[in-house]
Amino acid sequence: MNNFLENDQSLESEFRSIYLFGRNVATYKFAFAKTLLELGTSNKSFLSLEELSPIFAKYMLEHVKSGKRQITSSSSKFINALQLYSQHKITWEQLLLVTERIGFTNVIDAFHNIPNGELKTSFYEKSTIGRTLGITLTDNSYVLSNGEQKANFFDEIEGRWNLVENAWTESNPNLEVKYDGELESFFFLRPITPERYIHSHERVNLTPVRKPLNGYQKGKCFYCYRSISITSGHSDTCDVDHFIPLSIQYSSKADLDLNGVWNLVLACQECNRGETKGKFARLPHETLLDRLYMRNEYLIASNHPLKETIIMKTGLNSMIRLGFLKSIFKHASTIKVAEWKPEQVYSDGF
Repeated sequence: MNNFLENDQSLESEFRSIYLFGRNVATYKFAFAKTLLELGTSNKSFLSLEELSPIFAKYMLEHVKSGKRQITSSSSKFINALQLYSQHKITWEQLLLVTERIGFTNVIDAFHNIPNGELKTSFYEKSTIGRTLGITLTDNSYVLSNGEQKANFFDEIEGRWNLVENAWTESNPNLEVKYDGELESFFFLRPITPERYIHSHERVNLTPVRKPLNGYQKGKCFYCYRSISITSGHSDTCDVDHFIPLSIQYSSKADLDLNGVWNLVLACQECNRGETKGKFARLPHETLLDRLYMRNEYLIASNHPLKETIIMKTGLNSMIRLGFLKSIFKHASTIKVAEWKPEQVYSDGF
């Protein structure tokens, strides 16, 4: 977490630190982050709780309707109201009254909190005009909401939200996330024990892989640091790449788990498959291994459940994890020469 912001105090990274690393007992922070992004394109600075309520409730409802847990406690009056509305038992107007009264109780005060304290940069301030409670957006919100990363932010928040709510719903701290290369998505297998004690598993889809990974690369190509998009169909939509090529597995007798989360990175199309200098199935230069280690440590600094999956596969502490990467890389180097590097580097990294 410290390293994520140590050499990069950009608004984008500070905003990402809130929803990627902030500790959660409810998913309100994710909905509020989306609310701020939507409101940052308006021409209003002060927004009352009444004005915030329909947008905040809209984003919460999208996830409450899935039936997955949105809070770690056993009950919540706000969540109950969202559920009642989704079941057509209360009106939209009644839901908005509940949202205005109790929906923001904790999220407005705690939104800027990160593991080591509170961000120095603020995207809004609590305000009161007369007797009307609300927030005043800072210039940072307007800059953020009109930047090139806005679409990525929405997708990244959604990806992390999906992971968190699934982990809470399953109540399984050792949930192992797997990668479906054909669909380019994460999933896990839920154990089922039917009659006669025949063990089987049910597949549960989580999220497209680009959404939860992109934030930890700060919206940049893993190799050249060029800005990338994670929206499907764009000219700069990134590729999901295996840092150590999957073809290494086919030439090795060892089970290297190269489809594991720890080995997946997002790369621009030019780096991954460019006609002249693309990586394709080549093994990257060893100097890039430290970057993979750092990216994985960013993921581990965040909770649920990619963290647990990487730890289970690579080790309980940072030194063991680095040793794991070096060991796999050394083995891969006996099969392919480790020499590929990006032709050009576009920024200071992530």
